[in-house]
Amino acid sequence: MFPRIQVHKLEDGTVAVFSRNSEDMSKKYPDLVEQLPRCFKESTKSFVLDAEAVAIDKTTKKLLPFQELSKRKRKDVKVEDIQVRVCLFGFDLLYLNGESLLRKTLQERRELLREHFVEVDCEFAFAKSSDGETTEEIQVFLEESVKDGCEGLMVKTLTGDASRYEPSRRSVNWLKLKKDYLAGIGDSLDLVVVGAYYGKGKRTKVYGAFLLACYDPDAEEYQTICKIGTGFSDEALASHYAQLEPLEQAKPWGNVKIGGAKPDIWFEPKVVWEVLTADLSLSPIYEAARGLVDDRGISLRFPRFIRVRDDKSADDATEPSQIAEMYERQSLAQNGTGKKKRGGEDDDFW
Repeated sequence: MFPRIQVHKLEDGTVAVFSRNSEDMSKKYPDLVEQLPRCFKESTKSFVLDAEAVAIDKTTKKLLPFQELSKRKRKDVKVEDIQVRVCLFGFDLLYLNGESLLRKTLQERRELLREHFVEVDCEFAFAKSSDGETTEEIQVFLEESVKDGCEGLMVKTLTGDASRYEPSRRSVNWLKLKKDYLAGIGDSLDLVVVGAYYGKGKRTKVYGAFLLACYDPDAEEYQTICKIGTGFSDEALASHYAQLEPLEQAKPWGNVKIGGAKPDIWFEPKVVWEVLTADLSLSPIYEAARGLVDDRGISLRFPRFIRVRDDKSADDATEPSQIAEMYERQSLAQNGTGKKKRGGEDDDFW
């Protein structure tokens, strides 16, 4: 997942880059601050731009995996020391020349964006979009985006009141479509539930998220691989709680390699889940396949629960060697050169 950022420009020429959590990232991306004045027209005096920062190889003009950006320091980065440059993909304009655009439709905001900014090779581009009204059109565009190496689509309402921008709110008028929603895309793994995190809000009486692990039969140990906590209904969480609560332990089971995971509760490793993942990434937190591909472990990105595998015991779970093979296949496919790329941390560095 490439970082979503907001770029602010004041009338005095000051440019600042902020993360989605409002953290000032200008010192991490001085190259963006330096190249941005080439990307807007002279009439554009001030603005707030919604965009995505993507690593790019300026020689081949190919986009690079998101992990390349996670290698940067968080501050005091010097432009002359930067090896991997960033291309900005603009997709929305929230403020322009002293006027808020939040009450304008997405169609109007997009027109203003294209009127006041210019594409610069390897530095700035308008996010690719397609207007449609049917699910068939969305399906075709999703398949195209996956072929181009993207993780999926954002589907947004284009016109009417529903297309107005709502800051800091989840909107039902925005829908994220990930590539693993396509049939045949993504990898399925059988993983053991070794820990859980307490729920919040109305879910305080059940587990809100779970720590999963693979199993190494040679070392006879479980290796943590990811935390999963989205996509569960209240009924599903209640069912998982009923099954897992009798297995609670105060400390991790003796043969669980924990890494940096810190769940609230540990379980005796017995319950196996089938989980679908869109991608695998290197992680400093988890232990799965550590040392087989990199000195970091491998983790799942966007894991989704499929079902409980009552037909499998914990010792039948996916092995670290299988996970390493999956990661290597993915690296070769993404790179397209037959050589593996080293990734970065899978966790949001924002």
